[in-house]
Amino acid sequence: MIIQIPNNNILERKYIIDVLFSEFFGIDCEIETYDDKNYIIKFQDKEIEIKDAFFDNFPEKLSYLKKENIPEKVIFSENQFIPEANIPIIYGNSDIEVAENKIFCGIDIFASSFFMLTRWEEYVISEKDKHGRIPDELQLSVRNNFQERPVVNEYLEMLRNMFRFLGIEIENKHQYKAKITHDVDFFARYDKFSKLIKAAGGDIFKRKNFKKSVNTFKTYFQIKKGKTNDPYDTFDYLINLSEKAGLKSRFYFIPAMIGEEDAQYNITDEQAVKTMAKIQSKGHIVGIHGAYRSYNNEDLFNKELKRFPEGIKITEGRQHYLRFDNPETWQIQENAGLKFDGTMSFINHVGFRAGTCYNYSLFNILTRKKLELKECPLIFMEQAARKKYPDKELFFSKFAILRNRVKKYEGNFVILWHNNNFNIDEWENYKEIYEHIIRTL
Repeated sequence: MIIQIPNNNILERKYIIDVLFSEFFGIDCEIETYDDKNYIIKFQDKEIEIKDAFFDNFPEKLSYLKKENIPEKVIFSENQFIPEANIPIIYGNSDIEVAENKIFCGIDIFASSFFMLTRWEEYVISEKDKHGRIPDELQLSVRNNFQERPVVNEYLEMLRNMFRFLGIEIENKHQYKAKITHDVDFFARYDKFSKLIKAAGGDIFKRKNFKKSVNTFKTYFQIKKGKTNDPYDTFDYLINLSEKAGLKSRFYFIPAMIGEEDAQYNITDEQAVKTMAKIQSKGHIVGIHGAYRSYNNEDLFNKELKRFPEGIKITEGRQHYLRFDNPETWQIQENAGLKFDGTMSFINHVGFRAGTCYNYSLFNILTRKKLELKECPLIFMEQAARKKYPDKELFFSKFAILRNRVKKYEGNFVILWHNNNFNIDEWENYKEIYEHIIRTL
């Protein structure tokens, strides 16, 4: 198979073709540059022409990286090849011309996919929230209400159907997998007496329940005597649930020390070290939950990485608060030798921030180099789901819809449930939902 590309933005074009064809389709192809517009995919005596609706407008390298180049509106179109009722068009138009040996597609599949996967949108948007993050509401997919659709997978399936029409069957070699992750923001609820006083005070003044405050004191002293687990010590519970379902849990620990910003526990404490060793010995995975300021501070990230105990090999993780600076965060993780990042998720929504449910190789938009680091996009975070869908039935229904959507495309359904969101008042009623989720995965 030969793919001809216009003679500009070559590194960007080669990257997205490599991801879509080599990584997603599992097809080797030869790329040729030529002095014309549009992408031409040639195989046997057949041809698919894809409109170049974006990169040819910016022949100088990196000149596309401007906020005004993000569309205001996305149109939703129909054609005979799409896998859903319609398809969002980020760049291009709805033109489709079909002949016996050739198809012309007006949707710029390559630039649209490049937009979603590289997240260059987040490089050019300057507005940030108090934690330095791009608000969900400013992102194109949320503004146009397709954030719960894996649009890149839809483009891929549309392209697969075009090949099928022209007599070439491209098998989907991916296989649906569930990936359970737990960000360990808090290790213990009652590691300090001051936390007990705060919790008991909340029982009395906030929840108006004196009896509950008495039980809080009882629980505290039972923990100190070793008769019961701390409410946040759910590690055995989570591991056992995953193992019964044939799954592995991933626990991402913050490698901070008390006194550092937002540090709630010491990564070097004896109990934390024992817990990490137990997780790993049972065949589950320990990862890094990069502390608050490490997302754009390479020295700090490397310092934190070295704090993990000897014998705990860290190859994956996710940044605390989902803080992300494009492309610096990914480059820091790449330089540190991480293999997978799982930061790509919405703050207050569930769905597909990167537009896909597949792991994929990342791209540094400034150095214009493909990275060894792969993104494993987070699709369902319990806190975001509860904010968006506070009704428990709707909460689970949305989970099921997204799970089925990922299954349809044989992708990776990645969920996050924090270890501390079980045995406390506001989350106690969700424990049975989590157990049901694990059983159904």
